[in-house]
Amino acid sequence: MSKLAAESELAVPSLNPGNRRSFKRFLRKYGPAYLMLLLPVCFFTVFSLYPIGWALKYVFYYYDGVRPERFTGLANLHRLMEDQIYWSSLWKQGLFSLKIFIELPLAFVLALFLYSHLRGRNIFRAMFVMPYILPGSTMALVMYILLNPYNGGLNQLLLKLHLIDQPIQFLSGGWTAFASGMVMDAWQNFGINMLFFLVGLTSIPKDVYESADMDGATGWKRMRYISIPMMGRILQMILFLSILGTLKSMGPFLVLTNGGPNNATELTFLYIFHQFFGGDAGSNYGYGATVAVVTALMLVVISMGYFRLTKKMDYHE
Repeated sequence: MSKLAAESELAVPSLNPGNRRSFKRFLRKYGPAYLMLLLPVCFFTVFSLYPIGWALKYVFYYYDGVRPERFTGLANLHRLMEDQIYWSSLWKQGLFSLKIFIELPLAFVLALFLYSHLRGRNIFRAMFVMPYILPGSTMALVMYILLNPYNGGLNQLLLKLHLIDQPIQFLSGGWTAFASGMVMDAWQNFGINMLFFLVGLTSIPKDVYESADMDGATGWKRMRYISIPMMGRILQMILFLSILGTLKSMGPFLVLTNGGPNNATELTFLYIFHQFFGGDAGSNYGYGATVAVVTALMLVVISMGYFRLTKKMDYHE
């Protein structure tokens, strides 16, 4: 027995001074880096992981913020399947995303304009980016002043040019209100896309253009065969960010119409906002969480599909 006890004592690992020294060296070398990462990880946990867990829990509950929460099982999901307003909002969100076919070409043309040796191009660059820097509420106020049916700048201009006989109710009609929100969002975001395009253009080596000039390629041929192919990665990034930003957009309609008239501008994320912070039927955090989770899963699928498509395009290239 004493021999076995002695062997077991010998088998117990001891703290090697060499290991302690190497651990101290590790702390001295990497400790500050891990310490600096601690705060972002805490922020990510508190403001991302916890809300995700909270939302997943309340998919199965009814909770209005006043009365005690009540377990409802799959009732929220069943309600979502039959919610015509939600499915209509998805259709409108997809229709709203078509604005990128106006926004991105405009941003690219302006980037080409600023890429040339134009005097005062820094002033124009600041002017084009200004709408993106300004808060959305400020842009909505400017848009409201322009579209006001009584003394709005756009109606007054059209009346003086005798193009219309009476003011247009831009924010009272369904399609006119929807189009107004699309124009505002495109106006606010084309500036940042213009900067992305400008970065892509400046990253192309000048000797490539010089070689093309020697071969007689100018204008449209330079853009088609040099600029656009060599900006492939940046174009993919711009398109992805634009699509994702458009699918999450709700700001213009929240301020201008609040989803009206008659839910004509009720986009998906605005509908989620109304479920959480009170719509016509009051707040319902459980149903709002259900809509948010299902919509987030759709965005994940869209993102994965986009990256898979672009990966195949890169492979064929």
